Amino acid sequence: MGLINWQELWEIKLQSAHRTELNTVDFWDKRAKGFNENMSQMQNLTKNQLERIQLKPEYTVLDVGAGAGRLTIPIAKRVKHVTAIEPSVNMFSILKSNTTKENLQNITALNRSCEDLLLEDAVQPHDVVVASFSLFMVNIAHVLEKMDTLANKTVYIFVSASTWMHDELQKIVNGDVSPIKSSDYIYVYNILHDLGILANVDIWSSDSTHCYHNLDDATSKFGEMYNIAANKKADLRAYLNKHLVKEDKKLCLKHERKTAMIWWTKT
Repeated sequence: MGLINWQELWEIKLQSAHRTELNTVDFWDKRAKGFNENMSQMQNLTKNQLERIQLKPEYTVLDVGAGAGRLTIPIAKRVKHVTAIEPSVNMFSILKSNTTKENLQNITALNRSCEDLLLEDAVQPHDVVVASFSLFMVNIAHVLEKMDTLANKTVYIFVSASTWMHDELQKIVNGDVSPIKSSDYIYVYNILHDLGILANVDIWSSDSTHCYHNLDDATSKFGEMYNIAANKKADLRAYLNKHLVKEDKKLCLKHERKTAMIWWTKT
């Protein structure tokens, strides 16, 4: 451990930004349907991620926090087998449905939490381990260490390199602004360093666009995603009205985001 306790700072960051609920099944159970519907708006992110993950037809891949299968399914089309870990019951159900629609026979989906990886023999080692915006557990160091032991070749972790939420929106959602504004990747990288894992970092910028039928639709979906209290709906509506732009008969929220891929190869 160095002079800075990065694991402790990570815990403080999650709690001060009110993000600990992102590691609960209930949070994703409520948002699974909307998340699945929005996957088509994340095609650019998916493309950039797949271009950076080194895969071979004979590889096996472990996808930690697979969600609805945004990465699981295209990865499965390129490798021998994928094991997808997804704790949310509703998200897991959608993942299974999406897998069936693609007629893929080389995906094993497990309705288990990321922390279950810490259990002895819960999952066998794979050639590649991937986690895409799915590591929100408080004790992230233990999970990162386990992911390293489960990878025979390479680990790829995708996290935000931008601030998680704009200050204006965070005030509406939480009533305050987190005093710690450093990007997620800084914590993950340094926690890995404290574990003796010298990782690489690749950061790129991309335009994030989410479109809605109208202002009511945007307000409703944002309210559901961020669990906005009824007395804050007017503030949310005013925020969206200011930032949404018209595009192809829809209202779209556009902003530039930075994504970090933290990766290392096993020796």
